[in-house]
Amino acid sequence: MKNTKKFVSVVLAFCMLGTTTAVTSMAATTDAETVSGNSVAVDTTATKALEELDANYRYDGDDLGATYTKDATTFKVWSPTATDIKVNIFTKGSDDEQGASKVASYRLEKDDATGIWEIKLTGEWKDYYYTYTITVVNPTTGETTTSETQDVYSKAVGVNGNRSMIVDLDSTDPDGWDKDTHVFQNEVTDSTVWELHVKDFSYDASSGVSEANRGKYLAFTENGTTLNGEGNISTCIDYLKELGVNTVQLNPFYDYASVNEAGNDEQFNWGYDPQNYNVPEGSYSSNPYDGNVRIKECKEMIQALHDAGISVVMDVVYNHTYSTDSCFQKTVPNYYYRLNKAGTFSNGSGCGNECATERAMYRNYVIQSCLYWVNEYHVDGFRYDLMGIMDVETMNQLRDALDQVDTKVTMWGEAWTGGDSYHPTNTCDGTKFKSAVQSNAGSLSERIGIFNDSVRDAIKGGAMSIANIGFVQGSKGAAKGISYGLFANSNANYKWKAKAPSQSVTYADCHDNAALYDQLVASTASGDYGNRYEDLVKMNKMAGAIVNTSQGISFMLAGQEMARTKYGDTNSYKSSPEINKINWNNILEYQDLVSYYKGLYEIRKNFTPFTAMDKSYSSAYTLNQSMGSAFSNQVAFTVKNDQPDEWQTMAVIHNSAKKAEEVKLKDESCTEWVIIANDKTAGLKKLGEVSGSTFTVPAISTVIAVDKASFDKLALDDGMGQVTVNYVYEKTGENLVDPEVIQGTIGTGYATGENTSIPETYVLSRVEGPVEGRYSETPAVVTYYYADYVPESFKNADLNNDGIVDVRDVTLMQTIITNPSSVDAETFAKIDVNYDTRKDVNDVTALQTYTTGKPVSSGSVTVNHYYTDENGEVKKITPSTTISGKVGDEYTTTSYRTIGYTVDTTKTPENVNGHIPYGVDMSVDYYYVASSMDVKLHVKHNGSLTWNPSLWLWGSDTNGVDADNYTTSGEWPGDTLTEKDENGWYVKDFTCTKAGSYNIIVSDKGTNQTIDYKGFIDNELWIVIDDSNVMGGTYLTFYTENPDNNPNAPIAVPIA
Repeated sequence: MKNTKKFVSVVLAFCMLGTTTAVTSMAATTDAETVSGNSVAVDTTATKALEELDANYRYDGDDLGATYTKDATTFKVWSPTATDIKVNIFTKGSDDEQGASKVASYRLEKDDATGIWEIKLTGEWKDYYYTYTITVVNPTTGETTTSETQDVYSKAVGVNGNRSMIVDLDSTDPDGWDKDTHVFQNEVTDSTVWELHVKDFSYDASSGVSEANRGKYLAFTENGTTLNGEGNISTCIDYLKELGVNTVQLNPFYDYASVNEAGNDEQFNWGYDPQNYNVPEGSYSSNPYDGNVRIKECKEMIQALHDAGISVVMDVVYNHTYSTDSCFQKTVPNYYYRLNKAGTFSNGSGCGNECATERAMYRNYVIQSCLYWVNEYHVDGFRYDLMGIMDVETMNQLRDALDQVDTKVTMWGEAWTGGDSYHPTNTCDGTKFKSAVQSNAGSLSERIGIFNDSVRDAIKGGAMSIANIGFVQGSKGAAKGISYGLFANSNANYKWKAKAPSQSVTYADCHDNAALYDQLVASTASGDYGNRYEDLVKMNKMAGAIVNTSQGISFMLAGQEMARTKYGDTNSYKSSPEINKINWNNILEYQDLVSYYKGLYEIRKNFTPFTAMDKSYSSAYTLNQSMGSAFSNQVAFTVKNDQPDEWQTMAVIHNSAKKAEEVKLKDESCTEWVIIANDKTAGLKKLGEVSGSTFTVPAISTVIAVDKASFDKLALDDGMGQVTVNYVYEKTGENLVDPEVIQGTIGTGYATGENTSIPETYVLSRVEGPVEGRYSETPAVVTYYYADYVPESFKNADLNNDGIVDVRDVTLMQTIITNPSSVDAETFAKIDVNYDTRKDVNDVTALQTYTTGKPVSSGSVTVNHYYTDENGEVKKITPSTTISGKVGDEYTTTSYRTIGYTVDTTKTPENVNGHIPYGVDMSVDYYYVASSMDVKLHVKHNGSLTWNPSLWLWGSDTNGVDADNYTTSGEWPGDTLTEKDENGWYVKDFTCTKAGSYNIIVSDKGTNQTIDYKGFIDNELWIVIDDSNVMGGTYLTFYTENPDNNPNAPIAVPIA
């Protein structure tokens, strides 16, 4: 009867408060307190009902779920408002498997005092699968539902996670598991973190991993893998050891719902879609049907990383679940989720729901879950996705709980939300709710790290647009953010303030938004993604230098050090594995960049001020410019060190100018320096010396120097050998690009290759030196020599058939042009040596140039786009573009795409396609006529969300410069659409006022705002809102046909 009284009181509380709903709602609207970071305190009728559940049924035990022994299995379910629970036993994890059948169902008994349902089944139940059928009253609505669900506390599951499994965890331990131990860093700030997705790591064949294990847990267990299996350059685990990273942060590898585990291997998702928090994801295992296999193989992965001396940080997503049709909701409806004042699910995650860490049982769940992964799987730390949705009190209690295992278990997270988060005023402990956002960093433990997005944006430019520039691309204004970031934002408040360096994760890129190298390509308009550009390699080096000479936790996306590309995809969460994979061939093409990062890690680990947990070295820094006033292409500073066995003084100068600069240090106490990092390499070796306080810093580079006295005294040895690779124009002896310096542990393999940034108008003629081999104590030199490319037409211009092309052929060409009938057709065809489709004096001039030994390798084609204005004047719609390349190479042109004009098909140019000529001005001229400026947009949700979309619309001219505003009110957030047709489509009509394109931002009345979607020219578009991913600002898909009518509707392609 005790339980009955409690249960009635909960429902009664709901009913009584329900009678004052109107008043409560108005009060909530009036009195709602904006806490921080779009976090809003709102108390509703539901709040009171759920608080009463916490008060009466709080349970702190760790034995919920299925507990297995050989003699019996005990099932425990916390569901105080349930009226009936049965456990259903199955032979298999799904009905589609051979031998699948239901064994039996058993009714659980309820403990009136705790709200826990329990049954003990005697006998051996190992490897059987189970679900619960739960009849439960929703404590916030009084509605009764009956559902079948997997166990909230599942430790093993079948395929796709819909059935839990009874597991003997001891039997899943790999050989030697009892000897596997945690790998911790002495201090969290000693961490050098490589953020990685399990599938990305080995999916590409270039990884050298066996085909069966590519993209799987077991890929990590393969030792000795090499690039393309060729046996020379290490990949995967061995590569990580060579690189010098000591921590791997793995994107979610708990069981997530967005990949069909029974499907093919071409599926991909980042995994931020939690289904079963305490079970490894099955798609990474060799057999997702057997619940034991994923557990064992996940442990083997972690064991392999530990054997390599690498810490394992698990990316966890306790802020939301994949959907609200979850095991949590079916077990205790609405308890585990936050509700807004309208009684619907709060969506601070941008994923349709957010979990209530302030509720006693969810808080306990999160803590027990983390402890489970630490103890059962030997995980060494956690990264908390959208930590800002979680509350400070939970995070600090979690820190305390993990400290009971070891104080070196690491914790860091994203201290922001993905939208407006609605939560109760108080937590289950009666204290005021504080969200774990940056503005509340002072309330968080200093050993809970926060991603420092301010230094990220300062380094490469704001993450919300791939076109933004930061310090490394030349932004003087970004110097301020770099300066604050030197101290991990712990010295002063710049956008946020850390309590100590240990509370800041210092980084330039991560899985979200654009990869660093992609943003460098896009923001500098350098060319195509995936290509090598020497200036961008320098910028990448500088980004790494800034991170690793700043305080905080050093962090980067896997592959940053090898110029990883996702081909401009800024939200690749469900893009193909081909887009997301690590292309291990990059470690050869960018071996100088990889080597630079190796050296930076050596410098960082040998200089305590950079890795200090606290602010004890704050006063040891002398900056050339104060943090608050920094506005320059140079950031320079010195640091004093009190550690006797380390360098005593270090100078760091970052120069993002496009030319070399003379920089004088403000601190002149040291005047004898040894350079250990420059524009080419970094590490512990002497690269040069400087007397005085003035340094010449090459363009787009970082110089790091240490005092000569301590350098000479310590004589540190990094154990690495070096190879210098030169790329020389043989005719003059000049370098075509700067020499590359590559380095690696003595005895390990290296290989060199051509530099792909060298224009194709040069061709390799010969190579001197050991192009591949083993690093040794003796530095090696390899030189690639290049000559001018010679087009085939010039090689074949031996008109007199004497075996050589010389001035006599030039003379004969003049004769043939004057009298074409004097030769046969085959000889006459050779006359067009310059590829301009004509046979004239220009060919003679070109051939004469060739015979004098001058290059005839490169040419160009100009593409023009014309229209006739209302006054009859012919003008250009957009600036001309130039196609440059090897003479004779094929070129292709396309018309310009713009709203308001279309190609005049009566004037289509004859040379739309052709070959690049030499020595002549060739143009391709397109002409355009006016067309409609009217635009019709159709907008629709693809899921359960119901908010009316607000559209902010504006135009860009033909140069891409923002122009007119097309929003009716002209005020943010724009036009909110309220009317839908019978198929759920909202419609917005507007008219562009000039040629160019139009741009769109969609939001929920200003919240959950998308990125700027720019460059559309279609007169009609269908825009689909992905309700499952209203997070991160990239949740729209644009079609040029109605996708309801055409499942293969074309995707709209914006202009570049």
